Amino acid sequence: MTTRKSTLGLSVVDAGATTLIYASGTLDIATVDQFEARVMAAFERGQEVLADVSELVLCDSTGLGAMVRLHRLAQSMQRQFGLRDPRRHVADLLAMTGIDKVIPVVSSAG
Repeated sequence: MTTRKSTLGLSVVDAGATTLIYASGTLDIATVDQFEARVMAAFERGQEVLADVSELVLCDSTGLGAMVRLHRLAQSMQRQFGLRDPRRHVADLLAMTGIDKVIPVVSSAG
């Protein structure tokens, strides 16, 4: 049996009051700390965060938990945290768990 190494690509674009974080690859127990650190750094700079998750190929329960924690942290810091353009399987997970009712999920199309 071969094991697959989890990889998460993160790129950050400062768009004024908002930091746009592009996440690609896998958001799971092996990579969630990287994601949380980038988001928290933006919050500490006083910015809102929009995470573009259109290139996530996998998001497990650890990734979903991180999204909820970051949303709660944003609220406690009077910041905003949202998700943009989740792929269908990630959008389905957000809907099944009800997370899409708590965390704003937006589309960049029209």
